[in-house]
Amino acid sequence: PPPPSAMATALPSEVKDALTGCEAALDSLEKVIEPLVSTPWETLTADLGPQEKARLNLMTAYAVESLFFIYLKTQGESTEEHPVTEELGRIKRYMAKLKEASSEQESASKRMKLNKDAAARFIKAGIGGAGG
Repeated sequence: PPPPSAMATALPSEVKDALTGCEAALDSLEKVIEPLVSTPWETLTADLGPQEKARLNLMTAYAVESLFFIYLKTQGESTEEHPVTEELGRIKRYMAKLKEASSEQESASKRMKLNKDAAARFIKAGIGGAGG
């Protein structure tokens, strides 16, 4: 096989530009991921609530599976029937469930605040009415 430098000169400029962009994106990704992989998981999740932990777990799993999916594509592998595609779908379904649970909890919290505000008005009106 020809040396890598000879192959690089044979590539069209569009491909060279795409490879340079890909390399820059991977470098950026490494910088973003570095704190995650260098910190113990227990430390990362210590101050998170259950939903935040679930969200972090899902995002991490999705990122890893996506990178593997991309790797398979770069190797010319078919991903249509590959288990990674099913796994990505499974993670997406769990993300949707978590989002639904989070929005339900948020709605309940808003209703509780409205009920609390209404109760405060009733009490204030009752106290004002009894004294007046």
